[in-house]
Amino acid sequence: MNGDEAAFVEAMGQFLGSSGMTPMSGRMWAWLLICDPPEQTAADLAEALKASRGAISGTARLLATAGMIRRTIKRGDRREYFSVPPGTFMAILATVGASYRRFREITDLGLAAIGERPPASRERLQEVHDANAFFEREMPALVERFSEQRAR
Repeated sequence: MNGDEAAFVEAMGQFLGSSGMTPMSGRMWAWLLICDPPEQTAADLAEALKASRGAISGTARLLATAGMIRRTIKRGDRREYFSVPPGTFMAILATVGASYRRFREITDLGLAAIGERPPASRERLQEVHDANAFFEREMPALVERFSEQRAR
């Protein structure tokens, strides 16, 4: 990994680390976005990222569960390979709408639970509800527009 690549990997680690994931998840995802070959074993990742195999294993579980990486096994090879295939980020974006819907549904419950409280006491929850309802409606169109623009 050259210096510019290392800076990118570290920046992504810091970003995802400050966004609720672990810094290692950002570092691993960043490396898998730029590495060659695009499929890496745990040993490859541990060497490139100067991390333990245990850290790689735990991070791989986290990233796979989040849909950010793919885990595969090649016929005749007992090792597991990790990659970020093309289209992965678009798949993540497509599922974001479902998250906004679920969040909006939960805030629907909250608004019903506080019933007839005065508007001032409902304001905070109403703001969260309205924002999620907006993003729930708009996200599919944004993803579609991006897909169309990218296809051109």
